[in-house]
Amino acid sequence: MNHNVWEDGFFKIDPECHIIGDMEPVNHYPGVQMWWRAIDGIMRPTLQCAPESLLNTIEPWEMTKSTDPENIIRAMDKYGVDVACLLPESMMDTTGYSSRWCTNGDAWKAVQTHPDRFIIEPNLSPIKQRGVKNAIWEMEYWMDKGAKIFKYYSPEDTYMNDPELWPFYKRAEELGAVLCMHTGFSWVPPGKSKYCHPTQLDDVARDFPGLKIVAFHMGYPYTDALNMVALGHPNVYLCLSLLVPWALTAPYKFAHILGEAIRFVGPDRIIWGTDSAGYGAQIGAASLGLLDFQIPEELQWKYGYLPLSDEDKRKIFGSNLGKLLGIDTTKRRGGENAIHDSLNDNTPKIVLTTPPSAIKKDADVMENEYEVSISTPMGEMPGKIVLNVEGASLSGIISFMKNDNVFSDGSIDADGNIAFKGDLKTTMGKIPYTISGTFMNGIINAIAITKMGDLKIKSK
Repeated sequence: MNHNVWEDGFFKIDPECHIIGDMEPVNHYPGVQMWWRAIDGIMRPTLQCAPESLLNTIEPWEMTKSTDPENIIRAMDKYGVDVACLLPESMMDTTGYSSRWCTNGDAWKAVQTHPDRFIIEPNLSPIKQRGVKNAIWEMEYWMDKGAKIFKYYSPEDTYMNDPELWPFYKRAEELGAVLCMHTGFSWVPPGKSKYCHPTQLDDVARDFPGLKIVAFHMGYPYTDALNMVALGHPNVYLCLSLLVPWALTAPYKFAHILGEAIRFVGPDRIIWGTDSAGYGAQIGAASLGLLDFQIPEELQWKYGYLPLSDEDKRKIFGSNLGKLLGIDTTKRRGGENAIHDSLNDNTPKIVLTTPPSAIKKDADVMENEYEVSISTPMGEMPGKIVLNVEGASLSGIISFMKNDNVFSDGSIDADGNIAFKGDLKTTMGKIPYTISGTFMNGIINAIAITKMGDLKIKSK
């Protein structure tokens, strides 16, 4: 990047920054495994044809999933994101409604580590499954602690216009809550897509005209339907979360989505977002995607789209959501002139979960052989990796599909970040790969990027 991210004039608020939590206790559920397989599939349509400029900007640590809130701050600082709404994943449908992945209490603790950059976005899902009264009670509880924005993920619950939800919507309207809702399609089974078609919001917005509704994902692939709903209901806002990377990888596709939205509702009700879930690269792609984007003149002429101005971008990046949440977007939250006042009521600054004194300074590495699991399009496959470390240099062998693949000229830094490349021998011939990830305390977590797709590599 060749610009100062804190001087670009765009105050950025991310309304969909997920925190996952420790997945180990729930990874054994078939529904959770189904969910992660779908996530692997999402990477293809979002990153296909990524330009070299993006690939050169993303660092290895950004492609490594992290549950640490400090990793979110690291990405926010790199890409100039001022404020993130921390949204815990519920996904109770993946565990047969027996467990949540991450609680609102977990998110609250994370918010307290940086109350000037994080705000809590409690996940109230599922509402019907656990009882409307219980969901209303929790919404009131978090409102008392200063929460202003909430999430309802209907694919794990019921139709958005289910009449049984009306008391909940009524109370949210009375409290002045901003309610974010997943719209369009359930990208990740076992969630049900029939529960989130954007036309269902027509009933909700009509009966509760004072309820501020933020429609995540622009209702994709039903963006035209959502545009028509928002056209008639000024309390409906369109959120670009998940789709912004297409500004880099599929610019004409993104231009149509954004151009049509501006045609129907104007730039005052469109909101930026990342839909990040543990990867810094998701924050980076969404930030860079909108930063220099312009609707191509060809499409302006053919479809009557308006050119995108810097004022439009200011509104979309943060000003529109800032008005809903009462955030001053005239003063940046990062850089030399950052302000550091708390964005949350009753939120004391606390010591980080991992104190600086406990952070490991040197990578715990040794020459050794490690058994790993490699995620491929054909499923999980076993493998072995030998790592030889000499200072900052890394070499070794990847044993995979009955072939030993030697590599050299790799690197490892003091934080355990590793990077190397080579060729994998397969029945289809040699496949070039580039690997980045971490090696700490004898544990390998990495991603191999190949022309056949990304392969996740982790220690058994």
